[in-house]
Amino acid sequence: MTLKNLDKAPFPWFGGKSQAADTVWSLLGDVPHYVEPFFGGGAVLLRRPHPCNRSSVSETVNDFDGHVANFWRAIAFDPEATAAAASWPVTEVDKHARQIRLQRWVNGEARDRLAGDATWYDPVMAGWWAWAISVQIGAIRGQWTADPVSGRITKRPGEPGVERGKPALSSGGQGTNRAGVREPGVLAPVEPHHGRSRLDDAWGAGYHDMVMPELVRWFRHLAARLRHVRVLNGDWSRAVTRGVSINTSVRAYVGPCGVFLDPPYADTASRYEDLYRVDSLTVAHDVRAWCLEHGDDPLYRIVLAGFDGEHGDELADAGWTTHAWKPQGGFGKQQHRERLMASPHCIAGASASLFDQEAS
Repeated sequence: MTLKNLDKAPFPWFGGKSQAADTVWSLLGDVPHYVEPFFGGGAVLLRRPHPCNRSSVSETVNDFDGHVANFWRAIAFDPEATAAAASWPVTEVDKHARQIRLQRWVNGEARDRLAGDATWYDPVMAGWWAWAISVQIGAIRGQWTADPVSGRITKRPGEPGVERGKPALSSGGQGTNRAGVREPGVLAPVEPHHGRSRLDDAWGAGYHDMVMPELVRWFRHLAARLRHVRVLNGDWSRAVTRGVSINTSVRAYVGPCGVFLDPPYADTASRYEDLYRVDSLTVAHDVRAWCLEHGDDPLYRIVLAGFDGEHGDELADAGWTTHAWKPQGGFGKQQHRERLMASPHCIAGASASLFDQEAS
């Protein structure tokens, strides 16, 4: 099989905005500098309709999660090794074992190593992580971990752990395990040699490799797309300081800085806690405060994602417009509440999402 859409993350991301991306870009336009402080699965940047890697355009993203940082760095440096680590059958015990190892890795020295060495990355952990979140729904968390002495899985409340549940089996596969990356068949074509059939050849010589070629191609494509994207790994506010966001092109007013903000839903959104590995019920309030402070600045076009009613009336009172959209195939009963709030200097009359009418 051949993948047709390579401009998406090879892992599921809760709350991803791929289906809202067209509306976001119609509100921002082809800005000379794009900033995404909550990158995650990168759905909006990857669905940008304008040509990428142009000399006149800059793109800056940020994410606090060490797994996210390591994954994007690993496919940039070594997409083949990362794809090899991500090419693995969906098995329940491996789900537990890999996720436990990933939790210990990211809560150990990994984040400091990523911050301290611009060339350091771990393609095995990156591939395992993409695989591990592709075999479940939601963040990796729970009370099960490995006993440090016996190595057996055990419940240890209070320590970073995993859920001891079945892999996600409700679909034909997602992320690195989606149907489109599968290598059809078992035996690879092998020409007869000296009259022998391919089954007479050396054991395994006629079988296709464990690493899925389409997954390698996908990772190489993403590495090329992100080649000139600047990546920050820290608090979201570092990406929207004046020095970072208002770059040379914006100061020369080639155009404004476009900012897309997709913080974790706030406590005012009536949602469960611990939906994300790096979660917060209050950071969205800080984001709203930044939006109110900068929304009337003509150097910015800002789009804030959230739920209907999550941010009260302050943004609307400040001249922000609200755009409804409805994700397809999502989970839960709150899909109709998804909203994009656009600052006053966003493009007026921007085209609505294909799902706006369903959401209204």
